[in-house]
Amino acid sequence: MRYRISLSMFLLLATAPLAAATFTVTNTNDSGPGSLRQAILDANANVGLDTIAFDIPSSDPGCVASGVCTIAPASTLPQISDSVVLDGYTQPGSSPNTDPAGDNAVLLIELRGSAPAGDGLHINAGGGNTTIRGIVINGFSRTAGNGQAITINGGDGDVIEGNFIGTDASGTVAIPNEGHGIDILQGNNHTIGGTTPAARNVISGNVFAGIRINVLNGITIQGNFIGTKSDGVGPLGNGANGVGFEFTGGNGSNNVVGGRNAGEANVIAYNGSEGVYLQPNMANIPIVGNSIFANVGEGIDLLCCSPIPNDPGDGDSGANNLQNFPIIQTVTHLVPTGGSTEITGKLDSAPSTIFDLDFYANPACSNFPREFLEGQTYLGTSQVTTDGAGHASFDVILPVATEAGARISATATDPAGNTSEFSQRIIFSIAPMSGDSAGGAPITVSGTDFADPTTMTIGGVAAPVGFVNDHTLSATAPALNPGTVNDVIVTTPDGTTGTLVKGWVADFLDVPPSQQFYSFVTTLVSNAITVGVGGGLYGVDQSTLRQQMAVFLLKAKHGLCYVPPPCTGVFTDVPCPSTFADWIEALAAEGITGGCGGGNFCPTNPVRRDQMAPFLLKAEHGSSYVPPPCTGVFLDVPCPSLFADWIEQLAAEMITGGCGGGDYCPQNPATRGQMAVFVVKTFNLQ
Repeated sequence: MRYRISLSMFLLLATAPLAAATFTVTNTNDSGPGSLRQAILDANANVGLDTIAFDIPSSDPGCVASGVCTIAPASTLPQISDSVVLDGYTQPGSSPNTDPAGDNAVLLIELRGSAPAGDGLHINAGGGNTTIRGIVINGFSRTAGNGQAITINGGDGDVIEGNFIGTDASGTVAIPNEGHGIDILQGNNHTIGGTTPAARNVISGNVFAGIRINVLNGITIQGNFIGTKSDGVGPLGNGANGVGFEFTGGNGSNNVVGGRNAGEANVIAYNGSEGVYLQPNMANIPIVGNSIFANVGEGIDLLCCSPIPNDPGDGDSGANNLQNFPIIQTVTHLVPTGGSTEITGKLDSAPSTIFDLDFYANPACSNFPREFLEGQTYLGTSQVTTDGAGHASFDVILPVATEAGARISATATDPAGNTSEFSQRIIFSIAPMSGDSAGGAPITVSGTDFADPTTMTIGGVAAPVGFVNDHTLSATAPALNPGTVNDVIVTTPDGTTGTLVKGWVADFLDVPPSQQFYSFVTTLVSNAITVGVGGGLYGVDQSTLRQQMAVFLLKAKHGLCYVPPPCTGVFTDVPCPSTFADWIEALAAEGITGGCGGGNFCPTNPVRRDQMAPFLLKAEHGSSYVPPPCTGVFLDVPCPSLFADWIEQLAAEMITGGCGGGDYCPQNPATRGQMAVFVVKTFNLQ
């Protein structure tokens, strides 16, 4: 019997979905049978949700003894145009993380970029409901593309989980993607991470943002480590100007960053700019419950690049509607009653509205005196309702113990999901930050929630104040001892106080405003790196001694909270204990110096300008840093020579321009004035 198939039936059968299939990658080749490239092509051609699995033998040339198998595309991989589960955990020996407090994942499939392979994995409109898990993705370059590790450009419901993006397979060493770690351009209801340890992505070491998100709806970002090593503690960061998250585009809805329940929080730390940054037209982005700390910029930034003063009635517009933040007035550590913390404060915002207040603890010691608060440890939440004038006071007891002196911050989130920046001291900054010790210098004070009359003291001495508006005061500096660094304290009529720690420097006698190093010296001392040499003098023309250098570098690198380990007697000429011994030995332990030879450190010898270059660069970049080869920049620095590479890199980073006339003066001692310039520029002190 013969059967006839109509044309319509034939077309229906030809376009019907094929059965789900598994395509297995069996080698690290760039193309051909068993390659990742071919598996993507095959999965794209097979309509429906397929799986790309891995079974690469350890004998493959791309695999190393640890079991990591590296696929290095010579050109951009095909875009994922049909739904697929790309599962690196199928490689024998791989396993997801099961440790809520850290990472014990074993990732053995590494996708390593190169200049011709400008982008990593790219999901386009047809690839919705795609999952990428268990892959190490690093090294992609902007030379031939955007340098993104993962791009989502259409489709809905994609899941990115359990990957290391911008690191090596251990999650501890940065191998940067030159663009963003994850770039979400289109689509809705994507999930980055998740609430289980296995879903956590480590997104660190990338040149730009860890995650960039365009205008979308239903984006959930939870449980990730962004800017840290795989343990969630050690620093890797994202770029010198990299943010943890950047939201760009326009308003969306049902987006979530973090959460208040177990497993939902992201760790967002050590990024080269903000922790979370919203472009001006982004709104309805709740940012709650996360651990955000040690970022160079603000933890949450709604308007680049400093805190936004609150406005009466909260009627301004912008990112997250520029939601006003709460003002913390008192913190009481209620240890005798079971380890609770009582927090009082106020919120002025839209009238007759219920707001969620989320509270965070930051360590008692700040890394630098005037840094702005972030939110390292989530404490809990409460609600407050503003009255008809938009005002609310709160007195909240959270059943969580905090250390004495812990710096508490808070955010406010409105019913539409607009979260504020973190709360800050009510005095943000003053300009200028230094002046004649005899007093009389006019000062402009910037901050928030000022009222008339607001009073001010500098170094405990009253300073005349003029009220300008709720975020600006004018003041006059009082007479203070020369060479002193003084706290600035403002108090509003309702008793709210704010302290700008080490905010005002009374000029050193030997560093007047006309002195070439004036601004660098005042910046250095206001960051508590040094206090001068005594008697109102900084010692601007004195040589920097090697023992002084140890303190300068470690304080600038690690901040005020750093305390070096006790000395053990490493150097013959550095008695243990002694004033500088702990610092000198810590400098050696970090690989920044090996001493001056023969088991000695030569603590009272001046530091030469050529020696200073490797000290600074190793402190900045780490002991394993190797500068690029010299090219012959300075007339008096032969290339090649012992310090030439280091000196020229110091110049390339614009830390020094030499000593004039095309020379560097390598044998000259580095004066304390020059050292101020070197340290301030190397560590970007403000």
